[in-house]
Amino acid sequence: MSILNKSYNRNIWQEYRTNPDFKETLEYLDKCYETYCIGEIPATKFSEFRLFKDVGDRTTYQKTFFIRQHRLFTCMFLSLIYPEREDYFTLLQDTIFEICDQYVWALPAHMPSIEVNNNAELDLDATTMSMALALIKYMLGDRLHPLIKARIDAEIDRRLVKPLLSQRWHWEFRANNWTTVCAGASGCALMLTRPDIFELVKDRLNRCMKEYVDGYKNDGVCVEGAGYWSYGFGYYMEYADMLYDYTNGREDLLHSEKLCNIATFLQKLFLDENVVVSYGDAGMGISMSLGYMYKLKTIYGDIVEFPPRSNFVHDIHYLPFMLNEFLCYDKSFVNVKLSKEATYFMEDEGWFVQRKPAYGFGARGGWNGDSHNHNDVGSFIFSKNDRQVLCDIGLRPYTRQYFEHEIRYTFLEASSRGHNCPIINGEYQKNIPGERSVTTYKDGVFTVDFANIYGIDALKKLTRTCKIGDTSVEITDEFIIEGEGSFTERLIAIVKPEIGDGIITVDGVTISFDKEKATADYIVDVHTIEVDVNGNTTKGTDVYCININVNDIRDGKFRFTVEA
Repeated sequence: MSILNKSYNRNIWQEYRTNPDFKETLEYLDKCYETYCIGEIPATKFSEFRLFKDVGDRTTYQKTFFIRQHRLFTCMFLSLIYPEREDYFTLLQDTIFEICDQYVWALPAHMPSIEVNNNAELDLDATTMSMALALIKYMLGDRLHPLIKARIDAEIDRRLVKPLLSQRWHWEFRANNWTTVCAGASGCALMLTRPDIFELVKDRLNRCMKEYVDGYKNDGVCVEGAGYWSYGFGYYMEYADMLYDYTNGREDLLHSEKLCNIATFLQKLFLDENVVVSYGDAGMGISMSLGYMYKLKTIYGDIVEFPPRSNFVHDIHYLPFMLNEFLCYDKSFVNVKLSKEATYFMEDEGWFVQRKPAYGFGARGGWNGDSHNHNDVGSFIFSKNDRQVLCDIGLRPYTRQYFEHEIRYTFLEASSRGHNCPIINGEYQKNIPGERSVTTYKDGVFTVDFANIYGIDALKKLTRTCKIGDTSVEITDEFIIEGEGSFTERLIAIVKPEIGDGIITVDGVTISFDKEKATADYIVDVHTIEVDVNGNTTKGTDVYCININVNDIRDGKFRFTVEA
């Protein structure tokens, strides 16, 4: 806990008030206070709690739920930085008192039932709240009222210790963000408040961490996307770092070649300074916690590369990440720069990223069985001028229906009809268990073989080849369809395209094909999508689905060029 122990140094918190590098952070905390801390502490209502189970709506309840949480974290930081402000500290203790009274710390969307009384469901939010209150007690314990400290201990015992000891939880047998967030937050809370219990469950939690890392392939790709990588691996880092200090270095879950590959995953996703690959339930822009990146940089050093500090966000939603913004700060991190040109082929998962001065390009193979899966094998993204032009529109707002398999792929965002993927015989890609594409990269050419992903008997071959140039990418789809088949290229944009004869222009990018080798007609379908969680699109945004219906192909190939 060497990094965390810095929090005991009251002089450090006072120095943040005058350090110009923290001016923006302090302004952010002031804004959080105005947003979350003015007025009465909002009550949680049963009528809102039941909405997810009744109609699938999780937003209404969670809005109030997270206002309480953000109020708690905001007041914690303000109480540390401005110890003379009794109003901050009074509101902090009032909020703790209210949260200890809250029916359950888990979200309705994560509870198996709301028909029975269940105060001790261990989900992402119950475990991270336990960790948050443990951190608050650790850092401010000498100032907290004895009853507040006693209530924190009692609620952690009731809502974390007892349920953890009473059964094995579903997240212990996964290999995604749930595993490390729940296990990592639980372990951190116990190390800080109940080391006796931690010793009983340490091996069990360490197995969860191993399951999570084993879920990655050696290339370090998080198939859930950048946001879930920061969430899952972020709590892995919090646990591993605290465990290292807790055991005086005897247990090191921080250092291995594979962990270094996971730690450097983000820099392999950037298409430009503000644009990342958005496969799965991810967003098209950056919403990465500054403190989380500081933590990675502190532990892994020069191998971690990220854009300048201004490209990241302060994020009160995740207490340990926001804490790292202070405790892991180093002046040398402020002016780091992302390389303008880079090539990454992540062979195990079949992901490819090319960053060039003129454009960015990402393409993927893999399969349609990922956690937070979208049917998007063979899809690509083309960016220019720091924005996606041929897009992966990413996630949609989370509802119950979005996570029901039979409904999920009716949504544009999750279906291959919402990605830059071919349409074969009028059909889109399917979820076929175990079927993976084959990807290669050599001499500037990325290739994915993915006919098996469509599950169409008549489709005997489908290979997409992407040839990388300085200002363009030449994409060739080679296919064999038995009988009377049809082949349609689908391209996705959020800027209205201009259609010409053999040429399409979108946001300054041209897509062209050789009319001597193929003829085609064009149809543009317009769909309206809802706001994503990163705010990269606004509610009511139009998505333009460009269909290039290929009428005549003389050699079984359709080739088009995307030019920046």
